[in-house]
Amino acid sequence: MHIQELSVDDHIPQIKPFMDQFNSNQELALPPYDRVHFSLAAYEGEQYIGGVVGSMVWGLLYIQLLAVDHVYRGKGIGADLLQAIEDQARQQGAKVSELTTMSWQAPQFYMKYGYTIFGEIHDIPIEGQTKYYMKKNLLSSTQS
Repeated sequence: MHIQELSVDDHIPQIKPFMDQFNSNQELALPPYDRVHFSLAAYEGEQYIGGVVGSMVWGLLYIQLLAVDHVYRGKGIGADLLQAIEDQARQQGAKVSELTTMSWQAPQFYMKYGYTIFGEIHDIPIEGQTKYYMKKNLLSSTQS
């Protein structure tokens, strides 16, 4: 046996059947592990000013990236992007949204829109900083 690097695009189609087979042997009525991707961009005219990227599996939306150009921050664009990805995910059956954010990034922003902290890792990436794990129930809220 040897271990080597493999591109994600080449690897996922090979490893996914192993996970599907393992899950099917658990005597649970699990739906297929089918990932839905979301990628939404905000523009001012022709200029790209922000975006959000996420994916969903088994009713769980995971927001990977959300960022807005510094010139446009504080104008509701981040909130609109967050609302848009949550709405699209809800239409695809999402029940919960999950994300991570750092203490210097946007924990207060996400809390403002209904996210709660369910986990923390302190002193990452440097002492005094924290990585937050956050979630939001999408069934109890149709608006952020």
